[in-house]
Amino acid sequence: MLVAAVATLVACTEPPPPTLAYKDRELVDSLFRLQVDSLKPLYDSLCTAHFDSAVQFKTDSMLKVRTAEIQKALERLRQETNQ
Repeated sequence: MLVAAVATLVACTEPPPPTLAYKDRELVDSLFRLQVDSLKPLYDSLCTAHFDSAVQFKTDSMLKVRTAEIQKALERLRQETNQ
């Protein structure tokens, strides 16, 4: 009975997170850097291609928000002056 209880407690604990040796981490880091370096020109070109439309979209969004805020403030002023 005691053995079954101990076995149950041991089985219910989570295993420790995997760890890498220093050499393994070096290898993973160098492989990651190689992949990132090869993809950087692609991401840079995509960013350049979409930059103008992204700026236009953000500008339009800010203008809509500011216009709505101004309209709300004007409406509040109109109501205050009519009272």
